[in-house]
Amino acid sequence: MEKKISKELILKSCITKQEELVNNFDGRVNELIADASSQAQSASQSEDRSAGNVDLLDTLQSELVFVQMELGYLKSINPGQVDTKVEPGAVVVTNKRTFFIAVSSEKIEIDGQEIFGISTKAPIYSAMTDLKKGDQFEFNDIRYKIKDIY
Repeated sequence: MEKKISKELILKSCITKQEELVNNFDGRVNELIADASSQAQSASQSEDRSAGNVDLLDTLQSELVFVQMELGYLKSINPGQVDTKVEPGAVVVTNKRTFFIAVSSEKIEIDGQEIFGISTKAPIYSAMTDLKKGDQFEFNDIRYKIKDIY
């Protein structure tokens, strides 16, 4: 049986990954703002390029706000809370994968074990909501058995 990874360590890894994402978006937004500022000073730039950058900047700023909100949510999770059913903040260990119910994220690896962050908006979450240890669910033709929840 795999070693139980502490929820605190999982949460810390997710927060670190989310902070990197926030920093990447923030850096890209700042680059576009600087580029837009330099274009405004140069009469040789075309309107089309400037309009495209404005659209991209708007999109990136919206994404930045979203990933910042997700980071705030992660920071609000109490790693000391022991969960006994599938709910936000729970670590769900199945016979196939380990899930952390918080925000959607790329998998993280801790001590050789993969953990997948999923949000409550993820379709797989709907398939497992409120289930308990020992319960089973099916998603995308794959049957999962819940081995542990904490």
